[in-house]
Amino acid sequence: MKFYIYVLSLFFSLNTLAEFDKKCSILITKRLQTSEDAYKDAINKIDQCDKYDILSVTSFLEEPISKIYITDLIQTYCMFDHQIITLLDKNTSNLSCVHRGKGRIERQF
Repeated sequence: MKFYIYVLSLFFSLNTLAEFDKKCSILITKRLQTSEDAYKDAINKIDQCDKYDILSVTSFLEEPISKIYITDLIQTYCMFDHQIITLLDKNTSNLSCVHRGKGRIERQF
């Protein structure tokens, strides 16, 4: 009986570890050739990612703009019970976190 418990616990732990191996990469850049908003384009791409994907966002916008966008992405799409990594720089800003699947709903005040 103990053997079956060990085998089942091993099976379920391997399944949990395997859920975090996909990466969903998003770039936010200025678009000189189109009038589309780069942030809206990034949101559309994030919505195509799966739950538990590692969300990796790289922004090539100015630091104050990137800070606002990355903060909004953290609040909307990242799981808070997993590690969230951000790097804000003058040239390039990065965010890595675990995607929660669907964006949080904004509350209207």
